[in-house]
Order: sequence, then C-alpha cells, then structure tokens
Amino acid sequence: MNQQATLNKLVSFYQSLDNVSLHQLVDIYHDDIVLVDPIAEHHGLQVVETYFALILKNLHYCRFEVNECHLYNGTALLIWQMIYAHPALQRGKPLQVAGSSHLRFGGDKIIFQRDYYDMGAMLYEKIPVLSAVIRQLKKRLRP
Repeated sequence: MNQQATLNKLVSFYQSLDNVSLHQLVDIYHDDIVLVDPIAEHHGLQVVETYFALILKNLHYCRFEVNECHLYNGTALLIWQMIYAHPALQRGKPLQVAGSSHLRFGGDKIIFQRDYYDMGAMLYEKIPVLSAVIRQLKKRLRP
C-alpha cells in the first residue's frame, strides 16, 4: 500500500466511524502513532484504538464528511465536518463541528495526526448552563 491508498482508507474509515471498524486501524496507523486532539495526546496504536472505543461507546453515531484532502511529500491535510449524536447533548439530536487534521507518514502508514476543532462548539456550547455563560462572554468580546 502507498501513502495515497492509506489516506483513502483513512477517509473511508472516518466516513462511517464505529466500534466494529476499529480493527482497520492497523492498516492505517503506524504502531508508533501519535494522535493529538483538543482532549489529549495518545501514543501507540493500542492506546489510540482504546481511546476511539471509549469515545464511540457513548455516541449514538459519529461520521466525518471530508471536504478537502491534500497529500504532499509525506504530509497530508484533511478539512472535515464531524457529524455526531450524543444522548446527553441537545437531546441526542445530530450535531456538527468543523475541523481539520494534519497527518505525517512513517513509510506508508500514518505516524502522526493532530486534529484541530473547536471544543466549545463541539461540547461546551451544547451544555445548557455553560452555553449561556459562553454566549455572554462572546457578547462581551465583540467590538
């Protein structure tokens, strides 16, 4: 498999993310993968797989729509929308958050992934008590 094929497999994996498909991670990620997101930093394929399983366990569903995908010289950039539903957020209604991922390859597998997204838009603004406080803070910061 080459880097483009791995990238295609990653995009396909995220388009229908669930616990059943986690066995595919071994074909996408290097054993020494480092995955960084706004929640934490995860080192190693087994740790990443466990992290995904824990997150997915609490979601009704989660999938990604990849709008842009660029690969150049062992580095890739994905621009995406995450569509998810959690029973404790907005009464389980579908939610969306925009984000991007910076990827680096080690051979033909991904060895580094940093995900960028707005944790406030994803979580904090969906919790009634916090959302009111965040709205007030945003209002104060506007010119």
